[in-house]
Amino acid sequence: MQTLTPQVEAPKIVSSFEELEIPEAVVENLILKQLAASPKSDVLQLARFLGIVTHLIEDLLADLRKKALVEVFQPSSQSLFSDSAKSHVRYALSEQGHLQADQAFKKDAYLGPVPVPLNRYNEMVKAQDLRANLITRPDVERALDDVYGSDRLVEVLGPAINSGRALLLYGHAGTGKSFVAARILNSLNTSVYVPHAVYAAGNIIKVFSEQHHKPIDSSHNKEVISLKSHYDKRWVLCERPNVQVGGELTMEMLEVNHSEHNRIWIAPLQMIANNGILVIDDLGRQPMPVATLLNRWIVPMEYSYDYLSLPNGQQITIPFVLTMAFSTNLSPQKIADPAFLRRLGYKIQFQPLIENDYLRLWSDLSNIKQLELTPSAIESLLNLHSLHKVGYFPCLPKDILGISRDIIQFEEIAPQVDSAILQRAWDLYFTADEQGDSVL
Repeated sequence: MQTLTPQVEAPKIVSSFEELEIPEAVVENLILKQLAASPKSDVLQLARFLGIVTHLIEDLLADLRKKALVEVFQPSSQSLFSDSAKSHVRYALSEQGHLQADQAFKKDAYLGPVPVPLNRYNEMVKAQDLRANLITRPDVERALDDVYGSDRLVEVLGPAINSGRALLLYGHAGTGKSFVAARILNSLNTSVYVPHAVYAAGNIIKVFSEQHHKPIDSSHNKEVISLKSHYDKRWVLCERPNVQVGGELTMEMLEVNHSEHNRIWIAPLQMIANNGILVIDDLGRQPMPVATLLNRWIVPMEYSYDYLSLPNGQQITIPFVLTMAFSTNLSPQKIADPAFLRRLGYKIQFQPLIENDYLRLWSDLSNIKQLELTPSAIESLLNLHSLHKVGYFPCLPKDILGISRDIIQFEEIAPQVDSAILQRAWDLYFTADEQGDSVL
């Protein structure tokens, strides 16, 4: 398994409100909301939820008690003599505290670790620029070791990744563009720190995404905070993010937004993908005109920063430090004008496999699926490709073998793909009109 090393030093645990750089009122509201969600929590639990040291929590709880927003519950008499019980005081909201928490939720429903200030986020993103550690041929070869016909791709993808410039991956559907794009980050040996949330101009923006960020350690979940052995728990050490979005992409997803059901402000896709890769798949299939989508990226690609509009009408600037890849099965000339195409540093065409690589893929996948591929099936396969003028696309073996296995299981016959089974699977995969076309 590949070992990832953090590219930068871990963010140090902050021990004062001055170092926190977040208004105390914001942290107080987070405590109130957390106590509303988890009544009778103790200081250690609150420290774990909010990701800050216990003495900061204790100071804020003392202020909240003075305001009559928080009530204290002492340990039960049975446990009063244990050492742990002496510090096991629990806290809950008073009636007035519940009202205050409700108001806090209406303003901002974010519940989680204290956000990091925007300036610290910007500094971290710039420091974790993937261009700081250039990759070499062995790195890309390792990343694409399961990609058939990768020899030609290695020599073009390597320089493209090192450049940090945007990529255009184009070619026929089924040639493996999305598959390869998902493996680009495997060539990198470094991990990055991602904040749970960022505080910017009075707003909390949730950045860490369970869908797109993969933590590689559990230090941020440990209850005991050691100033020497742990890093700031408001950050999570992750693999570099790999964000892919296709025809479902809307312009709203590229701005700070919230769902209809709550008022948690979510970072846009490019902010979630910072220090990683953002793949716009199926370019040309989105609901907005291609020109509108492409024009959105002109400034970020040119200057490596992006402007975001916030809910309160203010605007912030964030780094745009990521590898951006556009993937399409349309002709580049049909989706973008020459001026924009020039801004895409690397334009990489994906083509069908050569016959040897294609047949090797069939053989390997049939073994994985525990299917025997007969010589007659191979002969029929090559004849079908020739007859219908279908290229050797890498998507076909997986799809057609899957249909073949479905047929075999239904018919309750031996797990063997012969020419008859292959013909049935082929006819089910392609429509009648497609038989003379390339593919899909």
